[in-house]
Amino acid sequence: MGGVFAAKISIAGFGAEFAWWLVVPLAVLFGAGGAWAGARSGREDGIRAEALEPGEIVLSGYAVLPVTEAGRLHGSFEVSPYQLRVTNRRLQFWNRAELLWSHPWRAIDLTAEDTWLLVHHREQVIAELLVHTPDGSPTELLLAATRLRARSPHI
Repeated sequence: MGGVFAAKISIAGFGAEFAWWLVVPLAVLFGAGGAWAGARSGREDGIRAEALEPGEIVLSGYAVLPVTEAGRLHGSFEVSPYQLRVTNRRLQFWNRAELLWSHPWRAIDLTAEDTWLLVHHREQVIAELLVHTPDGSPTELLLAATRLRARSPHI
């Protein structure tokens, strides 16, 4: 990833006939930033893959915004470190490379209030989330959860 950024900056800079002393530092800077971002992303993906049980498959992942204790949203979807991952066996809630919780489908229930997704576990709400979906509603996640819960043998 870093090499791609460096190459793009170099090609654009030299193509626009900028001086080499301006193009090279920018290419190095953007190349290093791209390498760092790629390494972090790969590390997170590796940690998340290790959290899966044998035979467990990730079906989808959603960027989410949780409600804070003060009742406000945390950031925006574009920079949100939070992800809700749907697997064939359970629902996982991640903050970058940290697994905050993971529950089998039979142990949770999902409901919605307007555009908010509410995750219930043992008769209490454990998460209030705004889920990033194409239509802005958690409907597709609710439908998937109902189907996966019905098929899940895990308790």
